[in-house]
Amino acid sequence: MLALHFGAGNIGRGFIGQLLHEAGYDICFADVNQTVIDDINNLGKYYIEIVGDEPKRIEITNIEAVNSNDEAKVVEKIVNADIITTALGANILKYIAPVIAKGLLKRAQLNLKPINIIACENMINGSAKLRDLVYEQFNEENLNKVKGYAGFPNAAVDRIVPLQHNDEKLLVKTEAFFEWDVESSAVAGEKPQINGVTYVDNLQAYIERKLFAVNATHASIAYLGYVHDYKTIYEATQDENIMQTVRGVTQETGRLLNQKYGFDLEKHQKYIDMIIARFSSPYISDDIVRVARSPIRKISPVERLTAPAKQLTDRNLPVENLVKVIAAALHFANEHDSEAVQLQAYIKANSVKEAVIKYCGLNENDVLTEKILQAYEEIK
Repeated sequence: MLALHFGAGNIGRGFIGQLLHEAGYDICFADVNQTVIDDINNLGKYYIEIVGDEPKRIEITNIEAVNSNDEAKVVEKIVNADIITTALGANILKYIAPVIAKGLLKRAQLNLKPINIIACENMINGSAKLRDLVYEQFNEENLNKVKGYAGFPNAAVDRIVPLQHNDEKLLVKTEAFFEWDVESSAVAGEKPQINGVTYVDNLQAYIERKLFAVNATHASIAYLGYVHDYKTIYEATQDENIMQTVRGVTQETGRLLNQKYGFDLEKHQKYIDMIIARFSSPYISDDIVRVARSPIRKISPVERLTAPAKQLTDRNLPVENLVKVIAAALHFANEHDSEAVQLQAYIKANSVKEAVIKYCGLNENDVLTEKILQAYEEIK
């Protein structure tokens, strides 16, 4: 069996690559980093180190790599693949859509069995987004040809693989925990048998649980840690004042998830305790500026902070802790992050209130708007 995976970075190798390997797939990584491509092809293997109280070293073999820009080779791999996955960043999906389209058309012309393409990105409905980008490449006749030859099931993925610099080539250090939920109804043909993948009927509930519980908690630690001048997530988790607010965020979002999807509050609290323990681990400490990057996306009306805050406000439920985090995000001013630069420039040229209206998608007279502005001033 062959898996074609777009993105040979730490997530691709240290998470998706591990599960595909353990499921018995040969893996072909498609990437644009020629150094990594050469290392994969020359070494033919790499290692994953699970860090923590029970460290473990895992060897990943039966691998190869191609350059994503080598269209002929990538199309060949698409034709021969049994599954296609991605982990390269939400903004990069548009660049691989044309070659995927050409590969799918060739599969249709050869009347091959359907293949599933799963975008394992830190975004909502990533596979559906990739599907739309791929379908845009076709005229009506060819679109009708390929529709039956690919499934694009959405997925929710979770594993901490921090930014790292290792002397050993291709080595990836990561935590033991992972979660990979896949939308069962969108699978084409037989479900790929991958140990560690959970097929679920209502993926939206799990997407929002991940977004509002995991991502919102991580972002909360990062933005609150930033305004308190901490450098790493671990340092921020050692500040009890920060963690009191973070735990308040988890209670607010947990209440929302309970009301929307019926997640049991007691079980959800155990899930939250595990999340906080993961982020508090000295073995996996990420840089705050990396976790806090892209603040415009993260305070947008459909994202991890503003979305639950707005939904809670509409239900007349408390949002005081989420509001503090959104306000802290509005203070994020990293000159190496284009969104942070854009956000701060807009605030300077207009006002914080205008920024909240523009980027959080709120109205001028929203109760939530006023709460965010008050919290912003309190941080000053």
